[in-house]
Amino acid sequence: MENIIIYKDKRFYCAFPRIAKLQNGELLIVFREAPQRKPYSDHLDYEARAVLLRSKDKGRTWGERIVICEGGMQNISLVQITNKTILANFYKWHIVKEPPFNHRIEGTFITQSLDNGYTWEKPVKIKVSDGLVFATYSSILELPDSNLLIPLYGSYPGEKSRAVVLRSTDKGKTWKDLKTIAFDPFGNLAFHEPVLCRLPSGKILCMIRQRQITEYLYQSESLDNGETWSFPKMTNLWGHPADLLVLRDGRILCTYGYRRPPYGVRGCLSYDEGKTWDIKNEIIIRNDGFHGDLGYPSSVELEDNQILTVYYFHTGKPVSQSSYSHYSQPAGIRYIAGTIYKV
Repeated sequence: MENIIIYKDKRFYCAFPRIAKLQNGELLIVFREAPQRKPYSDHLDYEARAVLLRSKDKGRTWGERIVICEGGMQNISLVQITNKTILANFYKWHIVKEPPFNHRIEGTFITQSLDNGYTWEKPVKIKVSDGLVFATYSSILELPDSNLLIPLYGSYPGEKSRAVVLRSTDKGKTWKDLKTIAFDPFGNLAFHEPVLCRLPSGKILCMIRQRQITEYLYQSESLDNGETWSFPKMTNLWGHPADLLVLRDGRILCTYGYRRPPYGVRGCLSYDEGKTWDIKNEIIIRNDGFHGDLGYPSSVELEDNQILTVYYFHTGKPVSQSSYSHYSQPAGIRYIAGTIYKV
């Protein structure tokens, strides 16, 4: 495995990257960049912005830094659909500039680029029925009939978070037909950060972060293009959140942050469309982290059958698991890194 540093600047907290391959072969990475500051939690910042980098040499070098949008944004993802339009989705925090930082979610937004990511239109907020507010984590999925599915997560008043999906029949201009992917009516499990992939058989697989009890990943599937979903089941994959990549040979690669000692990033393969996962041969992509503020991997398959998985990592020194908190991050620089490897 070859580890590379993609973007590192000691002035900024850089995290939550997503990678996409364009139809012209170029690679784009988007991520969240925010000032290194205290006493704010670096996961929540009113000056957070979405930054794009481009590679024209299969991920070896990155340049052409572009700011897509600014102002409390989080978890940006992108995909290029068949007509060559690039759609980027993200959510925003309600902006409060003085402590304590109010981290109420404002909603999910979409912006688009018609020139391979060089310029971007003004973001538009997705309107969800009943005034509900949902966040987003992963890329929009394009179906063979050109319909689009966007995975979201959020909650109705008084409930734990659920994973849902919305559909667009007009290239992302409007979204409707909300369907629940995963929800616990007993209130024990909260489902966050769903990610989708479509398999050669036509089945859609969803992997979901579950934040209570065990923190094993859960998965659900749809056999009718996202109209209905199977009951979510717990996998044998521990980590969060997940990314799904369908390889050319039909295998599925699931990668995920490993936020317990030894901290790092891991992956696992399925040879049967997600029925089972080969955890005995779990892929250790990184195991040299100092604490759990890392991960959020995203992967592409390169032309030479190599995988490039990108994620955020950190400098610093070891921190005990008991003292680590997302709302009181250890010192050190957070930066965008990647690993090139074969599976």
